[in-house]
Amino acid sequence: MLRRLTVKNLAIVEDLELELAEGLTVVTGETGAGKSILVDAVSLVAGGRGSADFIREGAARLSVAAEFDADSGVRAILSEAGLPAPASASDRLLLRRELTPDGRGRAFVEDEAASVRTLAKLGERLVAIHGQSSEQELADPAAPLELLDAFAKTDSERSAVEDAAAAWKEAQERLDALEESRRQRGEKLEMLDFQIREIESVGPTEAEESALPVERERLLHADRIRSAGEAALAALTEAEGAAADRLGEAARAFGTLAAIDPSLGAHKEEAEDLKRRIADLAAAARDAAESVDGDPARLTAIETRLEQLARLKRKYGPSASELLARLSDMKEERAELSHVEEALDRRRREAEKSAEAYRKAAAALSRKREAAATKFSAAVEKELRGLALEKAKLRLALETLPDDRPRPGGLETGAFLFAPNPGETEKPLEKIASGGELSRLQLAIRSVASGRGRGRGRTLVFDEVDAGIGGRVAEVVGRKLRALADSEQVLCVTHVPQIAALARTHLRAEKREIGGRTVASVRRLDARERVAEIARMLAGETIPETAMKHARTLLEAAR
Repeated sequence: MLRRLTVKNLAIVEDLELELAEGLTVVTGETGAGKSILVDAVSLVAGGRGSADFIREGAARLSVAAEFDADSGVRAILSEAGLPAPASASDRLLLRRELTPDGRGRAFVEDEAASVRTLAKLGERLVAIHGQSSEQELADPAAPLELLDAFAKTDSERSAVEDAAAAWKEAQERLDALEESRRQRGEKLEMLDFQIREIESVGPTEAEESALPVERERLLHADRIRSAGEAALAALTEAEGAAADRLGEAARAFGTLAAIDPSLGAHKEEAEDLKRRIADLAAAARDAAESVDGDPARLTAIETRLEQLARLKRKYGPSASELLARLSDMKEERAELSHVEEALDRRRREAEKSAEAYRKAAAALSRKREAAATKFSAAVEKELRGLALEKAKLRLALETLPDDRPRPGGLETGAFLFAPNPGETEKPLEKIASGGELSRLQLAIRSVASGRGRGRGRTLVFDEVDAGIGGRVAEVVGRKLRALADSEQVLCVTHVPQIAALARTHLRAEKREIGGRTVASVRRLDARERVAEIARMLAGETIPETAMKHARTLLEAAR
């Protein structure tokens, strides 16, 4: 969900900051006031195409920043990109995009530099923009199946297919690797024997990896350790006026005081405790002074051993544990190559078993999809009849793919086929639907998919979804948008008062002239201002009382 949007120097917007709420938010205003600039801003920060033409004339930089709620999918994308992720879904994720007049741009995630491609991946997860020129979501090859799966509630089946595909892929890769090794069996065995001998001849252990550097430092600085230990011992107990002697005097003095004033007995005990602690420190200093002797032979042996370990780490792994794990893998591979035909037979059986498990899981997913596709298409057509597309036909067509390799998405692809009028041949909707039709198609499809209870929590942006409609149809569109906003945040740019009246939050885009330049702004309307804005949408600039009454009636009906 989009929580905050900050825009600087985008077209006629100079400086804008918006707090956005849940539910349905509408943006209204006169033509040219900057309503669709908000859509452009969201598109930019979601990784959309940028251009120097977007930058406000005379500005040094365009900047758009957005704060979103982050879910597990977002955190996975950030982890894959090596970027910091919010700890939980309650944390906000800050995205930022900048453009300069020379055509250069920068992207940031939580103030760390990121690629626009990463921003686009995050944008696909966080935002869906539907509008006159935004057919990309429904044209995306993955979208039909994703929406069908939402409708059919295939979460468990799809997860099973993804797991089975990963298992088959891993089993096949292990088989392929062993077959490749067999082709070079002699060379491979010779190399493995050499590597195993090399590691075993050194015999690395995890314990010495941490112990040897410490011992080396002690031997290198043996004289300093002995000198420091002796100095500490002298200061504590052995030199004239040592701390232990002076503390003994202090303890006796406090004993005299306590005999006179018993309340001072605690101080005597403290002094005695300090004497005991001094004795412990002195013992530690004595041990330190006596524990190390310069031993050039031992130091040379340690240096040689550390160099042996370092040489192995450069070749086989960064730590002793990695070296031992690599040694184990090598021995296993050597054993397999020594009995390669048996190992190949075993891996072929494993790969075939994994393939069969995948096909079984994929078939279960396919059956559920096939059963739901017709119902999904019919449900979308029913939605379209209420959106002034009474004669339109839409079909979600499934095409079966070969089961010759693991496909995490299953054994089919999906495509939306659309015929706007009777007697016309159905075609891919992005090739035949007009801008206004496409927006309503997106609304109908999204309503059907989300209506089955699997919203993705994205921010859905509808740019003039009301193109070419009015009256009763406009109210139907508004109610569908509001129903959709029960599960997903919806931001809608609209010219239609029936839709505006149904919103939970109403924003108005305005422009004014400051210092000879046009500046756009967007502000949230209160209840009184909202009545006036809807009346303006009904009647134009001259607002009669009848329009005000009609506006109040629309708002009351919406409540």
